Amino acid sequence: MPSAPLYKVPAGSELVLDHVRWRVIGKDADSYAVESIDNGECCSLSFERVDTALAANDAQLITPTALELHKELLAYTGGIENTAQLPDQERRDIRARTGLAEAMLELEEEGQKLTQRYLNRRDVRARLKSSACSLANDPHLFHGVYIGSASSPHSLPNGRSLQEMYRRYIKFDRNPVVLLRKHHAKGPQGSSFSRLTKLQERFIEYVFNIMVEEHQTKLSKTYEWSVAVWDKDPDMILKNFVAPSLTTVRARYNASSLVTREAGRNGIKYARNKFGAGSTDVRALKYGQRVATDQVYLSIFTNDQGNVDFRPLAKEDIDTELEENEICRLWLHVMFDVATRMPLAWVLTETADSDAQRQLLRMATSDKKREKLRYGCVKDPAPAVGLSLVQSDNGTATRNAKIYQSELGIGSSIMMGRTYHSSDNPFVESAIGTLQWEVLNFLPGYTGSRPGELSAYDGKKEATLTKDNLMGIITRYFVDEYPFRKHSGTGMYGAMPVQKLDEAIEIYGGIDAPDPIARRLHLGEKDTVTTSSEGVRVYGIWYNSTELQRFAAGVSKNVTVCLDPDDLREVTIFSQDTKVVMTAQLRMTVFADMTLAEAINLQRQTAERNPEKRLMYEQHLKDERARRAKESGLFLDPNDPDAYVNIEKLRKQSEQLDNVEYIPMPRSQPTVSPASVLGPPRRENSAPVKYQPAETEVSPETDKITDVLPTSVSAENLSEKPAPMFAPIRKSKL
Repeated sequence: MPSAPLYKVPAGSELVLDHVRWRVIGKDADSYAVESIDNGECCSLSFERVDTALAANDAQLITPTALELHKELLAYTGGIENTAQLPDQERRDIRARTGLAEAMLELEEEGQKLTQRYLNRRDVRARLKSSACSLANDPHLFHGVYIGSASSPHSLPNGRSLQEMYRRYIKFDRNPVVLLRKHHAKGPQGSSFSRLTKLQERFIEYVFNIMVEEHQTKLSKTYEWSVAVWDKDPDMILKNFVAPSLTTVRARYNASSLVTREAGRNGIKYARNKFGAGSTDVRALKYGQRVATDQVYLSIFTNDQGNVDFRPLAKEDIDTELEENEICRLWLHVMFDVATRMPLAWVLTETADSDAQRQLLRMATSDKKREKLRYGCVKDPAPAVGLSLVQSDNGTATRNAKIYQSELGIGSSIMMGRTYHSSDNPFVESAIGTLQWEVLNFLPGYTGSRPGELSAYDGKKEATLTKDNLMGIITRYFVDEYPFRKHSGTGMYGAMPVQKLDEAIEIYGGIDAPDPIARRLHLGEKDTVTTSSEGVRVYGIWYNSTELQRFAAGVSKNVTVCLDPDDLREVTIFSQDTKVVMTAQLRMTVFADMTLAEAINLQRQTAERNPEKRLMYEQHLKDERARRAKESGLFLDPNDPDAYVNIEKLRKQSEQLDNVEYIPMPRSQPTVSPASVLGPPRRENSAPVKYQPAETEVSPETDKITDVLPTSVSAENLSEKPAPMFAPIRKSKL
């Protein structure tokens, strides 16, 4: 049995083996069919020979992609493949431009979007020059080089030129030769209209250059003004220039590429979406194998009453939720199965964020019988399915870590599309267009597919649909109409989506069932709560189980509860104290058939129902508590001074407890000998003083006793009879 080749050698590749250039034209059972590029000789090369030569680096394989890129490189550079073919000055210029391109690559890796306006900023241009010098390790990198325009060759190009330089550099795999100045390619490069002179060809290009601007000027006026400009040019007068006729210019303009004209007049995004190459590949065969999601800002206003009302809005209330009757436009998030084109999920939200995308994933992996009964659908919606591959655009609602974690957690692979490339995700784009023209266009509040399309119809004024009404209309369309329409998409062959669903189930033997535990873990809500004898309470809802009570064992423990917002019957519980994954059941059976949003809304409405009675009951409760407090005798009247006696007494007592006895310990006062402590020191040259008792005088003015102390005392009399410190009290002082 022949062995399969080791290396992939696609047809059309160029194989250089033993210095002979071969082109692979086919593949046999055990060899390649090749043709010599030099002389056209044909032969076959075995798989083993080619694999051995490629492994030993004795052969060179040029794939068709690399070959086409090489041809494009030669066409752009005019046959120059390497910078060694250029003069020294041009190589220095290319070296400086390469430094700028590598500096822009660093900015893009940092997360910066290299727009023309951003590259025109002064600080960004200064950083580009500094980074280029650092990368080249040459502070004089830009000395004497020509990197700008003809008017200012030594300065940095503008933002548009820098952006084009960087894109060209990346396109050709960072080949510096594409950064050369194409002096040989300036001006018109030939024309099929040989009867026109070079000046006339240049004039037509001049008119075309104005016509492809976004101003969308008229050809006749553009032609007239262009002739006036060229006729006033002295150089053109000297060369005897004669402008071609308007008919010739219009014929040349109509014969030019429509894609080029639309790209210039309406923008490259419009041209890409309208003329971008589509795909005829059958990208999925099994139901749930590949799903596509998208978001669209609906061109319809919703309101409860249809009246345009105004209310003052403070700065801090800008991001608050919409009022009940507030006019708004909604985002529609949709998901379709690629194999069968069945609508899997659809969600209406005020904003396009990750929470809406997670809600979309939950709806696709759950039963939609609730929506069927709520909105009165006749047929059954698409069954729940496990998602293998989720394809999304590059919007902020899908390009974030939260969504990536959720999709990988439920076992799905992630595939992101390119920005502004509708051809990458045509399965949802076409369905959204069908929804607009078949459903939204006939509803009140529709505003048209573009601004100003309905000039005589005011969508805001005619908005009478509520969010729930619009959700019901879209639900009935996706359940009862869209699956039963003939579909002409690739791989459908005119069959209905329900027919393709039945066929996929029959061929592949069923549908991959979603995992409810994975839904709770990766698409649900998580909260950390404490266990009790009643179980755990999450969002005001109680859950309990025998397994949980055995784990708690009467002790309050912290656990993490994972809840599915669309199915409140069970929760998954984790704890750091055990390796066992626990499950608890809903104890409040009134919430068994509700979603989390409906349960929270029910609790809120119950608590806020009859606000007048609620205020009256709250005031009654306050009065009863005040009356019971007064009757207890413990709570005195706040205006009574006796209510504050105890606290004042305690404050004074606490102040006394805070006092500390003062002990004087001076060191600078005069001292005496220890023997003279009991008496005053002796004075050797002092005269004896006789002791005289103190006299007491009574002041007639104040009728108070005044003590008259002796002027001097003898030491002997002091030792025999000490003088009294105070005079005797003879009259009461009261």
